[in-house]
Amino acid sequence: MNNYAPVQQSPAAAVRTMKIIHGALLAGQVLFASVAIATGTKTLYFNGRDTKDVFFFVGPALAFGCIIAGFFLFKKLIDRLSQKTDLQSKVTGYQAAFITRAALLEGPSLFNIVAFMLSGNLFYLFISVLLMLILFRSRPTANRIAEDLQLGYDDKAELGAV
Repeated sequence: MNNYAPVQQSPAAAVRTMKIIHGALLAGQVLFASVAIATGTKTLYFNGRDTKDVFFFVGPALAFGCIIAGFFLFKKLIDRLSQKTDLQSKVTGYQAAFITRAALLEGPSLFNIVAFMLSGNLFYLFISVLLMLILFRSRPTANRIAEDLQLGYDDKAELGAV
């Protein structure tokens, strides 16, 4: 039987970890889109009115739904953290909320890149780029975390946001 206790990160280290996770998720999408463009065998075109394409409704609906769900869940998880008293559990909870939101942005982005690969329609790549920009904009920083968690001065200093 293994009785390993989880390693506790300092709050500042958790912020660095979230930045690395954010960068990796974003880089994966950018690289996948780049490979999809470079290896595309289909003729590229932009058609925002191709109602005969099954992806035309699914891609944007999935993206819109996941954007709304991601920000709703993030807000709900952050609101629950106000009950916690110690900074470590707040930052760990924030990390879980951030990863949830990032995953809900990454999934439809990858779906739309695949739709682009299958159809050659740049409309899906455009949706994917919009999702990547939203993910890029939600980059976790010490100041943003401190603001979202409404931390006091001492907790901000420990987090590195002062």
